[in-house]
Amino acid sequence: MKNKIIAVGPTTQNNTVLSGQTMMFQLFVDTVHARKMRLIIVDIGISIFKKLEKRVSGKFSILRAVNYSVILVKFFFILLFNPKQTVYITTAQSKVGFVRDYFIINLAKFFGCKIIAHQFGANYGGFYNSQSDFVKNLIVKTFYKTDRIIVEGDYTKKQFDFLPDYQTKVYSLPNGLPEKVDSSEICAKTLDQNSPIQLFYLSNLIESKGFWDVLEAVNILVNTYEMEISAVFSGKFLDAVDDTKFKSGEEARKAFFDYIEKHDLERSITYYEGLYGVDKSKEFKKSHFFLLPSYYINEGQPVSVLEALAYGCVPIVTEYRLITTMVNQKNGFFVNPKSPNEIANIVKEMSTKPEVYTRYSQEAIDYYLNNFTAEKYTNHLISLL
Repeated sequence: MKNKIIAVGPTTQNNTVLSGQTMMFQLFVDTVHARKMRLIIVDIGISIFKKLEKRVSGKFSILRAVNYSVILVKFFFILLFNPKQTVYITTAQSKVGFVRDYFIINLAKFFGCKIIAHQFGANYGGFYNSQSDFVKNLIVKTFYKTDRIIVEGDYTKKQFDFLPDYQTKVYSLPNGLPEKVDSSEICAKTLDQNSPIQLFYLSNLIESKGFWDVLEAVNILVNTYEMEISAVFSGKFLDAVDDTKFKSGEEARKAFFDYIEKHDLERSITYYEGLYGVDKSKEFKKSHFFLLPSYYINEGQPVSVLEALAYGCVPIVTEYRLITTMVNQKNGFFVNPKSPNEIANIVKEMSTKPEVYTRYSQEAIDYYLNNFTAEKYTNHLISLL
């Protein structure tokens, strides 16, 4: 039997909410196809009850349980006819996700497969520590059966220090940019004092991702510093466990638009629920600054920061977890969490130093090309399989 890779994860085709994880999994799938390697995909993003699930409250409805059961049955039959292959799985850092991962990893082990687990995000240790002793024991036994665990950086290796062999089992692999960028079309940006400064926030609109801090910074720039600003926010308003300001994504959405109206920012702010493909590329090309002042509990190595670097869009971010592996003092700026004044002051200062800004933009492009291209990432990942 020829060697095959059985890839278990969420593709971008079947997910209503795109994330770094779905984009990285899709990049892997596309790369394996392009190299004409034998691949079987188990798409955990598929839902046979998608329309009904929207009407059912709760994080783990009966419909989702049935849907996962269907996926597991499919996975069982794939293993039955393809034993002793390599299984590549993107794991989750939630109880619901672990239940799914538990069955997938144990089934794969039963059929003699080599198991590569890829953990995106940086809070698996927090998830593990919040569980009962019984669940902790299940987690340890399950991940002990994997052959290798891939994480996004050295910082996140410690997520798995509950495993006795984590120092040899866990491998650090920084993300690469999953979408193609024609580098011949990208050059360092300039600031034109006769045109508005373009700001871009691209992520789910979660309080701890810092979207509200960006919103307040825009208000300071427009109404206090009287600057011409054009800010684009793109992402879905979602609930998050570490939110304190809003009780739900819907409440955050209402507050967002109420704030814009109250402070007369309609001409300065544009909102999109999602920007993809060509539309997203156009926004990165014209934007001067990318903003993600995140302190999100599950934050790892945000793909959106890599996109910003690739387009020479200078990042303004927090010095938080793996963000510091992408942004440094030469290619971007660090601010403290919940500090809109710091964001506004950086933009204002750079508006008076266009030559300094252009140098930062060029450094961003160079750093991406030297460290985070898709080719570099996929070559390393495929070699591990």
